[in-house]
Amino acid sequence: MEFPLTSARPARLLLAALPLVLLSACAGDISPRDGSGGGAALPGPGGAQAAFAKHASGYYQGTIDATGTDWVYLDLDTQTQVTPANPTASEEWDLAFRGREIKLNGGASGAPPSGNLVAVYGEKTADGTPYPFEQVQAAPREGPIEYVSDQSGLLPGLPARLAMSRVPAADQSPNLLTGAGDYGWYRDSGRLDGSQISARINVGYVLRTVECRHYKLRMTGHTDATGTPGHPRFDVQEISGPGCASSGGGVAPLGRATFERGGSSTTVKLDAADEGDWVYLDLAGGQQTAPTAPRTDASGWDLAWRRTDIQVNGGSSGAGRIEIHAGLRDDWNARNSVPAGADWHTDETDALAFVTYPPREIGGECAFNADGDYGWYYYSGFCNKGNGNHHISPRDVVYLVRGRNGLIWKLRILTYYGDGGAAAQPTFEYAPITP
Repeated sequence: MEFPLTSARPARLLLAALPLVLLSACAGDISPRDGSGGGAALPGPGGAQAAFAKHASGYYQGTIDATGTDWVYLDLDTQTQVTPANPTASEEWDLAFRGREIKLNGGASGAPPSGNLVAVYGEKTADGTPYPFEQVQAAPREGPIEYVSDQSGLLPGLPARLAMSRVPAADQSPNLLTGAGDYGWYRDSGRLDGSQISARINVGYVLRTVECRHYKLRMTGHTDATGTPGHPRFDVQEISGPGCASSGGGVAPLGRATFERGGSSTTVKLDAADEGDWVYLDLAGGQQTAPTAPRTDASGWDLAWRRTDIQVNGGSSGAGRIEIHAGLRDDWNARNSVPAGADWHTDETDALAFVTYPPREIGGECAFNADGDYGWYYYSGFCNKGNGNHHISPRDVVYLVRGRNGLIWKLRILTYYGDGGAAAQPTFEYAPITP
């Protein structure tokens, strides 16, 4: 399962949850990836109080000895137990365990210097129904859904309100007298039944780390093989997800775009599958470019693609003055001039223009509410409307791109998939029109 990635602001783009979005400050994609991650060899070394193993299905299983009074800190990317000198201002750790408590390196529990706060999005199925962990393939966009970090206590001196003890909402509301009920990831049997802790099987999380990587995570228990409590167990695997304000993104090497001129228009085919690098395009020159400093290069590029995201060289994404107008169900052949009253948009710090306009018409019809319109495309989520689940379909939109030197093009996106069906291989067409 995959939830869309989106950083568009909720007032403009209602949404969802699990494949996933973004913009210059926060971008991502909703098409699946293999989830294999990168970097350190896994399973990681763990530590004196942490052990990891790889499941036959490809995800990893962690077991923590959290019976002591000290927190057990983990770097999730390397699956390593760490000992940060100053946990409240450290980039060494992502989450920490103590008994039934799990804290995140963000909010009340941490302020990593990178500015990327560790946060989670909590989701659940019906009470008693196992959460479809193995189907989750991408992280949801933030906006209509919310990633949360740890919060301060309701009053000074009270314990922090830990995110994973707060979300998702309870199926069985806690009993104020006995303590029995749901608390985020776990269910407490209550004092009358020994206060036994068990993982809620219908709960799953998407977790964003300090490095702005995303993981699906589900808690599976709170006891070791002998039944001793204080040993939280969990399944975890890296998935595709949106970028962060500090993660930016690199410049894709040349050779990722082909321009085919025919008649009055040009057809462009892209390999935009890289999750880190943007493919920069010069529409006027009909070529891919590789700017050394994209944010300050006002004339070296017009558009940049990465997975489902498209940046324009303007606003929050660049020093240029590129803007777009979105004509929903406009006539491509007849659109040869700028319509009266055209409304122009550029990228903003929390919303890419191409992923925000036209506004959403359809959304939230399927399980997990991940489906719907995201600017230039429709994402099917868990609906099969003829092309299968988790499918990206370009909407019927004719965009106008107002470029440098007064040039204006009409542009339409034809497909998101390559000839062999691979995702993130978009094809689009553009042609000059009368300013």
